[in-house]
Amino acid sequence: MSGIYIHIPFCKQACYYCDFHFSTSLKKKDQLISALAKELQLRKDEFKNTTVETIYFGGGTPSLLSIEELQFLIDTVHKNYSVATSPEITLEANPDDLFEEKIIELSQSPINRLSIGIQSF
Repeated sequence: MSGIYIHIPFCKQACYYCDFHFSTSLKKKDQLISALAKELQLRKDEFKNTTVETIYFGGGTPSLLSIEELQFLIDTVHKNYSVATSPEITLEANPDDLFEEKIIELSQSPINRLSIGIQSF
């Protein structure tokens, strides 16, 4: 099974248990998204004989991205890689980001799996 992991290093706040790289500033979010899309394009030949079965947005807190930003990255994967007909697309999310409007938007997107953060405990 082949998959693509896309790291989104933004968080609303620092969690005491987290050892990952992150930023609580969203100032460079647009630049990061553009850089991720460029890297996906640049590395496509490394996986030309592979079918992507999973796309995983981890972090950080990728649920801070808008549906449009997530869709842009998903579209970039589809344009540059062979993707399975029904890939599993996972979004890590903090519970406080999952308000009703966001959940409705996510349900209408290609994202078909949520990984809810430890804050839910």
